[in-house]
Amino acid sequence: MNKLILTPLFLFTTLFSIAQISVDRQPISSTTTLSREVPTVEILPPNINELELEDEQNSIKGKPYRYATFLDCDIDTERNGLWENIGEYQVWRLKIKSANAQALGLYFDAFWIPSNGELYVYNSDKSKILGAYTNINNHPSGIFAIENIEGDELIIEYLQKGDSRPILHINNLLYAYRSIKSNTQVRNFGDSGNCQVNVNCSPEGDNWKEIKTSVCRISIRIDGNAYWCSGSLMNNTAEDCKPYVLTADHCAFDSDNGAYATQGDMNQWIFYFNYEANECENPTQNPSANTLSGCSYISRSSNNGNVNNSSDFHFVELNNDLPFDYGLYAAGWNRNNTAPSQSVGIHHPAGDIKKISSYNQSTSSGSFDWRVRWVETETSHGVTEGGSSGSPLFNSDQQVVGTLSTGSSACSPNYLLNGYDYYGKFSYSWNQNGGINDRQLRPWLDPLNTGATELDAKLCGTPLVANFKASHTNVLTGYSTQFSYTGTGNPTTFEWSFYGNGVSPTTSNETAPIVNYSIDGQYTVRLQVTDDTNDSYELKAAYILVNQNGSSIDVTENKLPSFNIFPNPSTGIFYVTKNNIENIDVEVYSLLGQKLYSTNMNNETMTIDLSNLPNGVYTMKLNKSNFSSTKRLIINK
Repeated sequence: MNKLILTPLFLFTTLFSIAQISVDRQPISSTTTLSREVPTVEILPPNINELELEDEQNSIKGKPYRYATFLDCDIDTERNGLWENIGEYQVWRLKIKSANAQALGLYFDAFWIPSNGELYVYNSDKSKILGAYTNINNHPSGIFAIENIEGDELIIEYLQKGDSRPILHINNLLYAYRSIKSNTQVRNFGDSGNCQVNVNCSPEGDNWKEIKTSVCRISIRIDGNAYWCSGSLMNNTAEDCKPYVLTADHCAFDSDNGAYATQGDMNQWIFYFNYEANECENPTQNPSANTLSGCSYISRSSNNGNVNNSSDFHFVELNNDLPFDYGLYAAGWNRNNTAPSQSVGIHHPAGDIKKISSYNQSTSSGSFDWRVRWVETETSHGVTEGGSSGSPLFNSDQQVVGTLSTGSSACSPNYLLNGYDYYGKFSYSWNQNGGINDRQLRPWLDPLNTGATELDAKLCGTPLVANFKASHTNVLTGYSTQFSYTGTGNPTTFEWSFYGNGVSPTTSNETAPIVNYSIDGQYTVRLQVTDDTNDSYELKAAYILVNQNGSSIDVTENKLPSFNIFPNPSTGIFYVTKNNIENIDVEVYSLLGQKLYSTNMNNETMTIDLSNLPNGVYTMKLNKSNFSSTKRLIINK
């Protein structure tokens, strides 16, 4: 695709560890030695040369960037694979291989799991395990899709207690043949340009910690091909967290065949949330993400995918409610036709982790769209790329005012840093593309018919989202690493599990446990956290590598301090507890960076009274000369 000719923007792809709606369990083969070799089904790969020739022509036409194609297959649990009896359980396994694929994904046209059934998908060394998928994943359509596994083979494992058998028929194998990257580059983690700014960079992302969670990456299936776009969860006047997602109309349209994605296609769209770097720096491995599978069409800007004379929007409803532990916000909106003067766009360019681009001058206004020019910031000069399509443009009140349709900005050559991008106006999408409900956003985003012209974001989950990191992920044999919490929210309990032989301890309730690894190998770690009302977990498979090339910590000197703030949200009175550190400075800031409160904390506990502040989200910073920690506070009276 050549952005200079202002063609629609689509995404490339990268792979990562994901967390689709599933149950936190491990396949039985991880704990029990099964008796027989797994049978293999080999599927003939596509002709890559033909695909590359087609891609060259599609690029000239301005078509979306294709990273994968679908291969027909006919696989089920009755005619393929191996069933074994393991005590009171029945286990079915099958290996699927297609030579030279960069990644494989499973697409089911018949999917039903009975109670007491568990489905897993993993690669050969189990460094990536998806599942357990259970009957909570059953959908009335009987259609399901499972995310990509990097490499040219994968293993499916099904566990059943009792006599019921699943209905599992795989009719398509996603074959990714390009743009799968596993190595970190100098600045860009995946395929995006080297000028892009990670969403958690400071100061660019400081005020967007909540609203950024509304932005997602969407795997678009249209017939035999796979593409990517961006989108955003949207709030409505009922504020009931109905799972609406707004993206671009051209993302769902196949211009060659003149047809939209069918409902069957859309039941296999996959939505990726929270796929981002925890910090400004690029990660050394693929970050985790939360995913949801399937959606239904609600409304769109045209009946033929035309981006001209329309605001280029496509509006869908997810097949599943938003899981509470995903910690997602539904974005607010503003339907006034008022040019925003400064703010950001948040998006997934080129299939990469979440990025942020900034503007600080009034946008130009056309009949259907806003014209935006990005600016250089303290970190770099964010732009948009193929795959940013459908992402939201925010105003300074953090409300959606547009949806990305097309543009010419790019990281290189340098003059394209100042290229214009075009966002379909939210005000036009509201009710001006047509007089019927499926050409408007108004009936869906104002179901109470309030006539509201703007609406703020809504928190649709818990701020408690588990994540963690180790001080050393490559540990010297016989030595230790220390784990610390990097998730959101304020857990009151920690339940760590450290799997494998020669690991001590194997469990811990400490905030920042130190763990010794005495035997070479790769080790999995799990953390479950809870607060007064919620729980969340994170599992990192093969996260710790132990060998003679590793390093370690000095156990006696590196105990990390821990803090707890509760209740949070609060009516204004917060209690702070701490350990392992003395004499720290405590400061509270507004989202705009204004210091509202400061004090010094010497005791293990203290009370902070912020009841004079209005309802909203604030930031607490705890500082010492060699240590800094930031916590989010929510006041809700």
